[in-house]
Amino acid sequence: MKSRVVPIIGRVFLALMLLTIIPGIVSSQGLWFPTPGQHEAMFEFVGQVKNFPPAGPGLPPTSIQYGYLSHIQGLTDDQIYLSGGPQNETNALFTFYNDSTTEKITNHGSLKIVIREGTTTIYYNPVGGGDLTTPNPNSFRQGSPVLTTKWRHQVIFDANPSPDPTAPPRTNLFFVTWWHTITSSQVLELGANHVLLGRVGGTFKQHLVGGIDFTGTVNGKFAGYAESLMPVVVFQMK
Repeated sequence: MKSRVVPIIGRVFLALMLLTIIPGIVSSQGLWFPTPGQHEAMFEFVGQVKNFPPAGPGLPPTSIQYGYLSHIQGLTDDQIYLSGGPQNETNALFTFYNDSTTEKITNHGSLKIVIREGTTTIYYNPVGGGDLTTPNPNSFRQGSPVLTTKWRHQVIFDANPSPDPTAPPRTNLFFVTWWHTITSSQVLELGANHVLLGRVGGTFKQHLVGGIDFTGTVNGKFAGYAESLMPVVVFQMK
């Protein structure tokens, strides 16, 4: 039992220590750690959003957002998808699911501004199977949680119709910025690598651009990236 527990503790200790010491190190153990000083892209993502009216009197509207990580810093794309298929949600090994409530909506000229607060969970799912087409939101919260956060975001939505009926239609694009605080994080074994997506208590920002889903299946589809001064750590241990 001892021989199994000690390496786990050692990996966690090393990963946390590396987030606080001088970065930019490459060792014989294959450590990769980016030098901070400017914001680094942690990951890129693709997903969609479904909004819901209040569940009852006095309750706020809610929203879920879900999808997959399409790129992770320090890993090749081949490492984060199942082999032999397209690099999309069906074969993605890392997925995310957000729960949120709508705090405020402000109309400002042609813009609608939406403030939400919620949580994010990023999962590692070694068998894939995400489904954006049906869609099946629960397919994006399968596997092991590797990162959780609490967040607030601002949506800027070019959606309000013009009072001039001859004016061109709105673009129906929306732009979102998240402010995340990491509440839990787990070291993940991925082949020969160990991966730590972030440090508990750390923060990062997430940005996306989305558009209306005109089929009405969901409210919108989006893509974007997350950035942090202390991004993903990838290392090898014997």
